[in-house]
Amino acid sequence: MKEVFLKKLILKNFKKIQDLTVEFTDKNTFICGGNGTGKTTLQDAFLWLLFGKDSTNRADTNFNIKTLGEDGKPILHLVHSVTGVLSINGRDVELQRNYVEKWGSGVNAGVLQNHATEFYLNGVKLKTKKEYDAEVAAILPEDVFRMITNPLYFPTMKAQDQKAMLLEMAGNVTNEEVANINPKFQELISLISGRTLEQLAKEIASKKSAIKDELKGIPGRIDSVRDAMPESEDWAVLEKEIADKKEKIKDIDSQLADKSKQIEAEFKAKSELQKQIGNKKLAKSQRENEIRQNANKSYHDVLDNISKLEYQVKSKDAEISRKQEDHSRIKATIEALNNDLEVLRGKFYAIDAETLQYPEGAFICPTCKRELEVEDIQAKQQELQDNFNLNKANRLKAVQNEGKEKAAKVEELKKQCSIIQAAITQLSNEKEILVHNINECKGNMPEEQDTQKIILSDPTWLSLSNEIVDLENQLKAEAKPIDTTELKEAKATLSEAIDELNKKLGKRDTIERSNKVIEDLEDRRDKNNEALAEQERLEFLVQDFQKEKDNKLMERINGMFSLVKFSFISEKLNGNEAITCFCSVDGVPFADVNNASKINAGLDIINAICRSVGITAPIFIDNRESVNDLIPTMSQVINLVVSKDKSLMIRVAGNGTMEEYKQL
Repeated sequence: MKEVFLKKLILKNFKKIQDLTVEFTDKNTFICGGNGTGKTTLQDAFLWLLFGKDSTNRADTNFNIKTLGEDGKPILHLVHSVTGVLSINGRDVELQRNYVEKWGSGVNAGVLQNHATEFYLNGVKLKTKKEYDAEVAAILPEDVFRMITNPLYFPTMKAQDQKAMLLEMAGNVTNEEVANINPKFQELISLISGRTLEQLAKEIASKKSAIKDELKGIPGRIDSVRDAMPESEDWAVLEKEIADKKEKIKDIDSQLADKSKQIEAEFKAKSELQKQIGNKKLAKSQRENEIRQNANKSYHDVLDNISKLEYQVKSKDAEISRKQEDHSRIKATIEALNNDLEVLRGKFYAIDAETLQYPEGAFICPTCKRELEVEDIQAKQQELQDNFNLNKANRLKAVQNEGKEKAAKVEELKKQCSIIQAAITQLSNEKEILVHNINECKGNMPEEQDTQKIILSDPTWLSLSNEIVDLENQLKAEAKPIDTTELKEAKATLSEAIDELNKKLGKRDTIERSNKVIEDLEDRRDKNNEALAEQERLEFLVQDFQKEKDNKLMERINGMFSLVKFSFISEKLNGNEAITCFCSVDGVPFADVNNASKINAGLDIINAICRSVGITAPIFIDNRESVNDLIPTMSQVINLVVSKDKSLMIRVAGNGTMEEYKQL
């Protein structure tokens, strides 16, 4: 069992307490004082030290820990601090939390800009809140701490949180254990497989809701189909009327067929005449083309020849222009190269005319600054002359080589110019021949014939024209008209009547489809009612299973307590039951018992939790004066008692009959 014992609590400028040190030497500590003397402040300070919250679980951003002046405003430039010494299985741990002010500097000097919290462990300042929280959690997690230090905390938790903790303490009852109690529960085991009972219950509720939603809409859908369904008629009478009218149409079609054969014969005759006229006109057109071609064949041949020759002349002109452009470009290049050669000649003559000039001091010793001996001077002169001659010869040769290269290029380009010029001359001669041929053709052009006059006098053309006129006259001859209007109108009237009758007859299909839809909806309603009954059966089975499981759990859970009992089921006014977590003392709801019973019930719960988690921590009991006797507990108890004392007092000795207190 891990024991957390509060040995010392030091408050500095915490709420209205400026400086207070409380040493806890007994396992049962009594702190007395009148209302407003700071008893609850001690509990708030201890909780703030550990978790940054007060006894009502408010964070320090939501309650004021600063010391207030007489004007109700915080007193500035104070450090608000709580220090606690905890004994954990005999090992002392000192925790400290400071709330400090952050003041500006420079132009913001004297301006309170923010607040910060500092954390200390055994006198060493920690870098972050996260690090401090981890140290506190290692001693005792906050959720467990609140459950085992405040007797009134656990019964006021949410029902599901109470239930979760009780299940964790008691250990869950397996579904198989519950199923073995009653054979009817065996069915649920396979349904629960792979999920929880709560998930199965939600699934059943979801299915029920979906089925009910669908059932709710079925009557309206049936009424809607019935409202839209047409009235029934005598279908046999309608079918007989349709058959009679179809027979009459058949008779009319027979009469129309006879008249159509006569019309078809006349149509074929006219089509044959139109075909003959078309053939004659085609032959006439072909004869006209033939006459035109033969009459001016020589004339058009000469025109075609002239066009071809003129095209060749244009081609020659274009080629001559391209050759002349090439010739001009090469001539320009030759001129540029000749200019370069002239420059090179000048450069060659200039280099050739150069003579050796001895540099000043060439014959002075660089070390002793005296003139060299005659033999040395002559040797030096010979060396300089040889170097000069070699350099000059190399430069002349380079200029000469460059000149030869450019001269060779000039000769090559001149040859190209000659070739191009010869080509231009050849092309010009060919062009002159073509122009001569064109002029000769134009001079020998035959006279163009009057083709229209030739056509109008052609015997074949005249014969075809007369034949076309005869055939067109035959086509224009009117045949005796055949009137089928009356028969067609009668047929149309009968057809319209049949359409109307078919529309009426079509209602039969609509009625049959509507009846089928209604039948399907009614079948769907019956199946949904069966499915709903099945889901409700499963729902009741799950509820019975859960009740049986809770009863089994209750036996185990309530066996951990001496005063309180828990139930997971509460009855509603309508007789139904709700799943919850309900705490009672001697059958009386926890909320309805007196304060003393509540505190002892809370201690009973704390004892059970401590045994379950294997840890004890200081229990703060406010309004302790309302309780005569507390049940035994393994934990340290800090009793906060309302008395007539003007300041806080702590019991230093006593056994209930002779007690001694001193002022804190």
